[in-house]
Amino acid sequence: MLYTFFVEHYVELSIALLIMTFFLRRHKPLTRSKLLYFYGLVASVGFLLDIESIAGVILGFMLIELGSLYRNYVDTNIKNKARNKS
Repeated sequence: MLYTFFVEHYVELSIALLIMTFFLRRHKPLTRSKLLYFYGLVASVGFLLDIESIAGVILGFMLIELGSLYRNYVDTNIKNKARNKS
């Protein structure tokens, strides 16, 4: 049921992925530009060839972006806790 939503709205999800990448990767501009080109290429090829499974790929990319945000948050908190114990 949820997957059908992703299949119907994968263009909007692709745009959301590009916006997420633009704001979450602002500290590494070279990586950000390469990822924006790659995600845009995947979304446009999926749209042009009408590949419905691209919705799952876009969802996976979104989870990877959120995972990198969470990893940075955890790394920052671990470093702060190590400083407070010293």
